[in-house]
Amino acid sequence: MKKILVIGSHPDDFEFGCGGTIIKFSKFAEIYVLVMSKGEVGGSPLVRQKEQQKVCKYLKAKLFWGEYPDTKIELNKNLIDKIEYYIKKVSPDIIFTHYPQDTHQDHRNVAEATITATRYIRNVLFYETPSSIDFAPSVFVDITNEIKKKLYLLELHKSQVYATKIKGLSIKEAAVSIAIYRGYQNRVKYAEGFVPLRLTLDYFNF
Repeated sequence: MKKILVIGSHPDDFEFGCGGTIIKFSKFAEIYVLVMSKGEVGGSPLVRQKEQQKVCKYLKAKLFWGEYPDTKIELNKNLIDKIEYYIKKVSPDIIFTHYPQDTHQDHRNVAEATITATRYIRNVLFYETPSSIDFAPSVFVDITNEIKKKLYLLELHKSQVYATKIKGLSIKEAAVSIAIYRGYQNRVKYAEGFVPLRLTLDYFNF
């Protein structure tokens, strides 16, 4: 089976950005998840840790923790080495991570560190989060059949469903809105968009 490594700064990052794609690809790939912090600034770290564990159990994914402090993930050699360690440990065929242009410093720094750590990886895709800036995807995955399961992943992060900073807007509603927009761009009902650092088409066995 193929191996996929998903990298996020906080619990629930990847679920929003590429949860549908991971659900879809899990049919033919082993999933590994690296979460760099336990999101303690956004809630109880114990609660958020358990929420992330529930997601990975549902996906049958192997979960790793980076053990960095939330909002204080610094771009340095230690961060690059940590990501590179898990890349060597997993030996993934494709990696998903944050888009480098982002208003959240943790997202930016993890993305930049991943660019260096993945310098010998053939397939690296950046996913979208609510704090991404000028995100213009050129690669799409149709998640029409996976949208309900993607929303379920977000529901498992119960403490974060209404942590959007926008009154009355849930993270599920935000995810649906973006999925419809990216779907329209891709001429399907629901999609997730990605910006490739590198993408090798023979990975998908065309």
